[in-house]
Amino acid sequence: MIKAIFFDIDGTLYSHRDHRIPESALWALEALRKQGVLLFLSTGRHMIMIEHLLGNQIPFDGYVSLTGQICLDREKRIFYKNPICREDTEKIAAFFNKKTVPLTLMEENRRYINFTSQASGDALKRLSSFSPPVEAYQGGELYQVSGFLCEEAAKELLSPLTNCKYTSWDDGAIDIISADSGKTVGIQKLLEHYCLSPDSIMAFGDGDNDADMLEFAQIGVAMGNGSQKAKEAAGYVTTDIDDDGIANALKHFHLLPASFS
Repeated sequence: MIKAIFFDIDGTLYSHRDHRIPESALWALEALRKQGVLLFLSTGRHMIMIEHLLGNQIPFDGYVSLTGQICLDREKRIFYKNPICREDTEKIAAFFNKKTVPLTLMEENRRYINFTSQASGDALKRLSSFSPPVEAYQGGELYQVSGFLCEEAAKELLSPLTNCKYTSWDDGAIDIISADSGKTVGIQKLLEHYCLSPDSIMAFGDGDNDADMLEFAQIGVAMGNGSQKAKEAAGYVTTDIDDDGIANALKHFHLLPASFS
């Protein structure tokens, strides 16, 4: 029995074509809530951007943010966090200060960039994001780094980082997190927090960084507009986000009535 469902945001719950959550998805999530199903987000986004994109349309029961680096409960109180180790943080800060490529640093309550470029602006626009302020690193703990990098620059940045890994989220854009983190790690923390088991959850995603959670969940659903890696990891591929993908999958698995529209 499915007791909880985890949703990626970009390209899964939030349409960048229409710049909103599809109406069918909003209705479906409300129907799930009435059935007592817990609703969670699992995203690479910072809470600043989660609130910017989604507002208060849906009262989620918890949040896996920054690709599993920070987890929050339904009141948005942090109960788990996993900063990038100090050794790698210092290396990232040095690269950030060189200003050879745009890097966005994510702290618990800060999101800022070293400089902007056409590439960073275009990537953020594709994801309905606003550019973070240009600010200096001040010694805080880092939880995620978003880089707008060509392959050569990515190798230069990543090769010295012995305790980090990365996932891609757009052409020429990556997120760097702790090597022992990921969406699945964050999901496990939420399951422990709410006393749930992995065989009682479902997950929806569309990107490469969703593959681990789609494999982990009892039911992993890739969106029809998803990447090949996400589709290969999922147990089921639904329709496009803009073709009622979430509602159609929920009907397929009998979590919504077939007549639901």
